[in-house]
Amino acid sequence: MPRTLVRFGILFAAALAAAAPVPNPKEHFGFMPGDDYKLADYKQIAGWFQKLEQATDRVRLVEFGRTSNGKPMFAAIISDAANLRELDKYKAINRRLALGEASPEEARQLANEGKAIVWIDSGLHATEVAPAQHAPLLAWRLVTEETEEAQRVRKNVILVQVPVINPDGLDMVAEWYRRNVGTPHETAGLPWLYAKYAGHDNNRDWFMMNLPETRHVTRMLFREWFPEIVYNQHQTAPFPARIFIPPYAEPLNPNIPAAVMEGIGEIGAAMRERFARENKPGAISYTSFDAWWNGGLRSVPAFHNMHGILTETAGYYYATPREYKPSELPERFPNGVLAREPSVFYSRPWLGGRWALRDAVEYMLTADFAILDAAATRPAQYLYKAWQMARGQMEAGAKGKPYAYVVPLNQPDRWSAVEMVRRLQMAGIEVRRARQAFGNHAADSYVLLASQPFRGYLVDLMEPQRYPELRGQTGPTKRPYDITGWTLPMQMGVRVERIDDPVSAELEVVGEVKPLEPVLDHRDNSSFLAMAALLEKGKKVRWAADGAILTETSVAFGKAAWEIRKPRVAVYEPWGGNMDSGWTQWLLDAFKVPYTVVRNEDMRLPDLRQRFDAIILASQSVASILHGVRYGESASGRENEIKFLQRPEYTGGIGLEGLARLERFVAEGGTLMTFGDATDLPVQNFPLPVRSVPRAGESGFYSPGSLLRVSVDNTSPVAFGMPAEAVALSDGASGFDVTLLPEFNKGDRKTTTVVKYAKENLLASGWVSGERAVLGKSILVEARHGKGKVILYGFRPQFRGQPFGTFKLVLNPLYLASAKALEPR
Repeated sequence: MPRTLVRFGILFAAALAAAAPVPNPKEHFGFMPGDDYKLADYKQIAGWFQKLEQATDRVRLVEFGRTSNGKPMFAAIISDAANLRELDKYKAINRRLALGEASPEEARQLANEGKAIVWIDSGLHATEVAPAQHAPLLAWRLVTEETEEAQRVRKNVILVQVPVINPDGLDMVAEWYRRNVGTPHETAGLPWLYAKYAGHDNNRDWFMMNLPETRHVTRMLFREWFPEIVYNQHQTAPFPARIFIPPYAEPLNPNIPAAVMEGIGEIGAAMRERFARENKPGAISYTSFDAWWNGGLRSVPAFHNMHGILTETAGYYYATPREYKPSELPERFPNGVLAREPSVFYSRPWLGGRWALRDAVEYMLTADFAILDAAATRPAQYLYKAWQMARGQMEAGAKGKPYAYVVPLNQPDRWSAVEMVRRLQMAGIEVRRARQAFGNHAADSYVLLASQPFRGYLVDLMEPQRYPELRGQTGPTKRPYDITGWTLPMQMGVRVERIDDPVSAELEVVGEVKPLEPVLDHRDNSSFLAMAALLEKGKKVRWAADGAILTETSVAFGKAAWEIRKPRVAVYEPWGGNMDSGWTQWLLDAFKVPYTVVRNEDMRLPDLRQRFDAIILASQSVASILHGVRYGESASGRENEIKFLQRPEYTGGIGLEGLARLERFVAEGGTLMTFGDATDLPVQNFPLPVRSVPRAGESGFYSPGSLLRVSVDNTSPVAFGMPAEAVALSDGASGFDVTLLPEFNKGDRKTTTVVKYAKENLLASGWVSGERAVLGKSILVEARHGKGKVILYGFRPQFRGQPFGTFKLVLNPLYLASAKALEPR
């Protein structure tokens, strides 16, 4: 075919595509997203956006990564065609302003020339179905409407819309609901996690970035687009409110710039006014969701000078509508505010009636356009404000206190130190390297200057948190929304040297920080990767009695205490999903430890010991392990106790038979490892000389996700490679008292304490109360039982994949469980 005809054919096809009408969602889906009893899946939603891109020059679709299960992640860039033609220009303007690179005069000029960038994502928590279902309608309205507002938004705003930020989860939920709709199981909970490893915790990964989805989005936000507003949508409003909107509740994290919080409050006011104007009652603010926590998709942007907006819309029952009688509504919210009478932050109460997925979708669209209109009305103000905050952070850092953080490489766990630096860099923190020694700091150390635009984020992650005591004239201290302490160097076991005053040093900016190669040093977390690689190749690995890792070329190889083998590990996973089990699997995958996921029926088999050397029970209550989800159970806390019937095949627990098999597994030589609340199972049911210290409400001890100082017996093989003094992340579990009477503490009853709470100065970061109940008590105990052992962790050593500093306490006993003890020579 002649070249001219080929070119004509291409142009003709492009002209046809350009002339194609913008697809009506109902024609594409066969229903309007938001209809009763209908859920669109990811293929349908992505397909509609692909059609939209083909039909209009106001949309550009971008694939920006792949999910944990390999699905593509798309962002729709929506604006006027003229803006999209110059998209690179506007991205460059935003970048220069967000990073404070422009001079004051240039910043004013660029702010007037640029376009505000707004980010709206949907569907992070997949069982909160309304956000993803509303996404096509937002794009459709913004592209097709010719109102004055829509035109203003398209002219002055570039919307980065992620229609489905958790594609894997949406498909699981849509398939599950379609399977159950019209049956007694219609509103039954999903029997497994809707995000690989994390489930609901996929919105708790935004500073550690263990999940690929988190890393892709983080790159988009803090290294490519730098939006002025980041709107993260959810669907769990405080009942009976219909939507939570900013401002957030107290306390305020001091590392969030005041201008960010004032701006968030201003956007929240615009949303509140629009809900009132559109006659949509039930908008509430200043409750439940605080401004302290760092780690969520709406909170991390606030530490990056961006307006992080969260809404929580009502309706947690898929696409099944529900009627609420006034008598079902509580008189007050949990914070004491009246639920049936107007108040400052709940000015028009919702008094019941029918509520359906369509209502939630419409409320979200109202919030969308309130935000987009706010950005479109004053784009230059948002752009210039981004520059002002960046410059303010840089100037504050230049003054010192702190001036910089130095991460030396000459430390026991070099690999984890570099992993910490890598994660900071992923989030937009500039990393430098010392070309030569300065002061007491070695050459090649990483240097993190506080004089950078995202100083608030850096300082917040590097410094200890001190959660404030908030209470009224009477009553208990206000409980935090999530964890209260997360200081990275502490929980990752990394030494960081703070520099308070400006110093002169020869530094170079580092491109991409690369992971270090694994080493065979037990103090370094990478040693487990090195061992796994050697074992996979069939090489011999041994451990000495002092923890040294030996290979066949080692001088002391013949005098080793243990021959290390590939572990045979089982991780128990209940129906309904257990995030702590998920994070356990993440840890094992990250360090190449093979494992098998076991369910209730597996735990009742008679050959557990023949199949496995170690079984892990992640944190969950004894009742849930034994009995699991019961037929006809309520979805507690979700829209006033929604009743559902779970499918029978996904109910129950291991039962008494499974408990007996588990006890026999240990007695026959297996290792049982229990985290957090799961420690109660063996403590209460096995003949162990251990009892739990009374927990919060009984002893008064309370640690809502805080970093606590502990002392470690690192001569114990369980703690090989650990420092004598460490930090553990405690989220409310307790400790143990050990019976040390000689007649009980020997032979197959011998019990040893591996880790204890500090005897004083317990709190390292966060908040704790009632600490006297646990000072000096055991927090990690190894208890012999028959030929095997039970290891009790009064904390979660793998919590959300964050505490690298306590990973060894999990990985060591897994390898020991399968190791062969060698006779001394």
